[in-house]
Amino acid sequence: MSEKTNIRIAKSNDLVEAAYRLTLNEQRLLLATLARIDSRRGMQNFKFSITAKEFSELFEIELHTAYEALKDASKSLFERDIRTFDGRTRKRFRWVDRVSYVDGQSRVELCFTIHVAPYLSQLHRNFTAYGLHQVRSLKSNYSIRLFEMLIQYRSTGWMQVEVDTFRERLMLEGTYARFDNLKARVINPAVTELQAKSNLMIQWRPIKKGRKIVSLRFDFQEQDQGDLFKDSLEILEAVADEESDVQKTVGT
Repeated sequence: MSEKTNIRIAKSNDLVEAAYRLTLNEQRLLLATLARIDSRRGMQNFKFSITAKEFSELFEIELHTAYEALKDASKSLFERDIRTFDGRTRKRFRWVDRVSYVDGQSRVELCFTIHVAPYLSQLHRNFTAYGLHQVRSLKSNYSIRLFEMLIQYRSTGWMQVEVDTFRERLMLEGTYARFDNLKARVINPAVTELQAKSNLMIQWRPIKKGRKIVSLRFDFQEQDQGDLFKDSLEILEAVADEESDVQKTVGT
């Protein structure tokens, strides 16, 4: 496999299930940064730097497109927040506490907040990992979010989520109030893109309670696509090894 197909992304499941909304460029900037974090260790340095050239190579886009994408993301990422709820406490915090675009070097510098670090580092259980190449070609933030939600359940091959919870995770409260609009503008386009550009084959259906649609059921399979499939297996094996080590430590 090439170096690019070995790049691993990992997030705490709490972050996968959190409520946040990002543009495609903001999402890609974060993914490019997460690719540099060893999720098994603590974050010693919260500051990261990404050049337009690196961004271009990671997402296989033209260099001039990468310049504009990084500029665009650096203008708005600082304002983006994450919202979590553990059943008792609602928390709200920012992804970064500083982000800047260095014109002369076509480079973005960003610094994660101390609040988001626990969701990205020292992950030994309850986390989701996948290869960056599985999402690098996606053009919709909704597609990336749905991919992460689904791949969290790769061991079972299905996910069921309440419609209200799905809306909350994507911060769509008050948007696409009619289910037909949510289906046409968010769910169907995301599923279609994932089936065309990722290694997931997906079937989904709405679940009703009486006449009201209350939940979404997604059934999916990861397809064998050469290196793509091999990389997915390697990620799963790494996760299993990590969890096994933790269990042995706890048992001693």
